[in-house]
Amino acid sequence: MFSKVTLAVSCALVASTVAQECVPYASPYNFQTGYPTVWKKADQTTFSTPEFQSVYNSIDWTKVPNIQPKKMDASGAFISSDYPASDPDCWWTYKNCVTPKAPNIQPDIASCPEPETWGLTYDDGPNCTHTQFYDFLKANNQKATMFFIGSNVADWPKEAQRGLTDGHHICVHTWSHPYMTTLTNQEVVAELYYTTKAIKTVVGITPTCWRPPYGDVDDRVRAIAQQLKLTNIIWNLDSDDWQMAPAGNLPPSAIDQLFEGFVNMGKNGTFARSGAITLEHELNNGTMSMAEKWYPQIKQAFKHVVPVASCMNITTPYLETNYTYPDFAQYIAGDTNGNTSSNTSSTAQSSAQHAQSSTTSASASNVSEASTKSAAVDNVAHISLALFALIPAALLL
Repeated sequence: MFSKVTLAVSCALVASTVAQECVPYASPYNFQTGYPTVWKKADQTTFSTPEFQSVYNSIDWTKVPNIQPKKMDASGAFISSDYPASDPDCWWTYKNCVTPKAPNIQPDIASCPEPETWGLTYDDGPNCTHTQFYDFLKANNQKATMFFIGSNVADWPKEAQRGLTDGHHICVHTWSHPYMTTLTNQEVVAELYYTTKAIKTVVGITPTCWRPPYGDVDDRVRAIAQQLKLTNIIWNLDSDDWQMAPAGNLPPSAIDQLFEGFVNMGKNGTFARSGAITLEHELNNGTMSMAEKWYPQIKQAFKHVVPVASCMNITTPYLETNYTYPDFAQYIAGDTNGNTSSNTSSTAQSSAQHAQSSTTSASASNVSEASTKSAAVDNVAHISLALFALIPAALLL
């Protein structure tokens, strides 16, 4: 049992670690020009630039279905009372549709084809407090598919670079995390393009995959993403970890029950013919600690835990074809590391060295207020949930 003194000291250590990790630092990258404002949807200032107009005009709009943006009411709920029950737009939010109704649009990747396989994914990174979590994954030789928010990449470039350095599969998760079907065509293009650009600038690779926030996608958004060379990856198991208190309304016990159900599915043959792709989050210490807590049981219940690129046998996950990724057979045989030839590796290495050489600064000039609050305040609020995963082993004796 913990003594009150030990528990208090441990809480202080965790709080100190969170605070230190989320101190804003001077970024070597300029996101003040050439990008939308961090954590804001793009506006006419962005739309009027030659760069954006070139990207927008490169899209063949005759191949994009004429679907109007979805509407929300004052409470933030979708207005779907007049939407046809036949779901003509293949609107995932409405009926979890993953097979487009419009022609020539790629279906979503919604499950791993390999039986008894857990497709491991984490949304909303990079997170300024993810060091311990990434250390955990590395210690277990575990790679995952990471869906990075462009504004987080801008705010925390060193943390983004670690994703590739550790061999994770990097994908796009939009610039400002909006409901994508509510956006105009220009806004959709901007959310995807500038996130891809930020990842290329900081990490050195160009993703070919993305995930819509909240899963909110329809055939219009899919068609635009496809022309930006992005394949949609959805999920068939939702941990609901992002709704966990104190950030959300669910108690941790509710998330535990969901994971317990997933473990039972792995054991009872639910995924005997094909596997799962999960929705988990690199959102805060609470979600990351929950992931660590259940990882050993997931490993026992499922034969294989792999990133989506490997379960789909995608060996060139980026536009840079000199970066190769292990296919399913290679990954489960223990070859979990991607291979990079000189061009891509030199780009990523240069980016990493540039970031490492920057001077730590207490100034918040390069970090948005929204991100700072989310990372520092919200993560401190999750200390109680993260405590047992982060307490040094010596204090447990």
